[in-house]
Amino acid sequence: MKSTIIGLVLTFSTFVGATPNPITGSDTVVVRDPSIWYNSALGKYFVFSTNGNIPIWTSSAISGPWTNVGSALSSCSIIDLPGNCNLWAPDINFIDGLYTLYYAVSSIGTQNSAIGVATSPSMMPGTWTDLGEVISSVTGDVFNAIDPNIIDDTVGLQLTFGSYWNGIYQVGLYPGVNDQASPTPGTHLAGYSGRRAEGGFVYKPASQPYYYCFFSDGITPLIGATSRPPAGEEYKVLVGRGADGQGPFYGEAGNDITLDLTPPTGTPVLESHDNVYAPGGQSIFVDPVSGRDVMVYHYVKLSDAIGGPSYLGINYLDFSSGWPVVVA
Repeated sequence: MKSTIIGLVLTFSTFVGATPNPITGSDTVVVRDPSIWYNSALGKYFVFSTNGNIPIWTSSAISGPWTNVGSALSSCSIIDLPGNCNLWAPDINFIDGLYTLYYAVSSIGTQNSAIGVATSPSMMPGTWTDLGEVISSVTGDVFNAIDPNIIDDTVGLQLTFGSYWNGIYQVGLYPGVNDQASPTPGTHLAGYSGRRAEGGFVYKPASQPYYYCFFSDGITPLIGATSRPPAGEEYKVLVGRGADGQGPFYGEAGNDITLDLTPPTGTPVLESHDNVYAPGGQSIFVDPVSGRDVMVYHYVKLSDAIGGPSYLGINYLDFSSGWPVVVA
């Protein structure tokens, strides 16, 4: 009897500790770096994604089905840089009565990059006004002006950005959504030279006094790849938390996430599990329909051939422990 009880306890512990799979309805939606918002007037969720002119997916339920309805910037970005018709890492928010979409213009491996912004009254294709460049970077800067994220903090709009190089940074915007108010590189939030850290996303849940800086760490598989990273070095979502939206942010062990330490700083939120491989490119929002905190991200299906596409993952987050936990 005792061994049976121990076995049941171990089984139960394994069960409750398991990471939930993405909620159903999105595993056929091919995306990278997704960002999500809800238009209450239309009763629709909108997901924006890297590639092309920022494809838009909509659904009347967060569980899908999702429909590709077009793109945000069908005539490309007005930013005059290579890659302005293949836009990256959109970040959507609602600011001053308009849906506001930040995006990046760049090419793989270069720092000749810029972050732009566009606004819309509805998020639908054909309604977007491109306001152009917000910040930029060039070869030799300590940062790369990609992977934008905006937070309307108590001190105003703050733009988080950065990938690889010396890490993830943040500058203020004022008075408008495209007006740089403080010089780059700004405040250093996460990562360091040599760390594969990108996709910073600062979020404050209503249930907590803390701000959380999520970021993607590791190597992300790309379409056409012929091999996978060494085990454990693939993409994953990590987080640090702090007293305000400008940091500093600390992992659960108490270390600033800008520090070069072993093991690397940051608390795991989502890693490879089951058929979900290399999740990352995350964004978070509070779903006004359910009232729950939601994280969207891309991942590769482990069962797919190497070099295949990445898909839309959606999960709920629970912050009741003080740290974000993926829950069903």
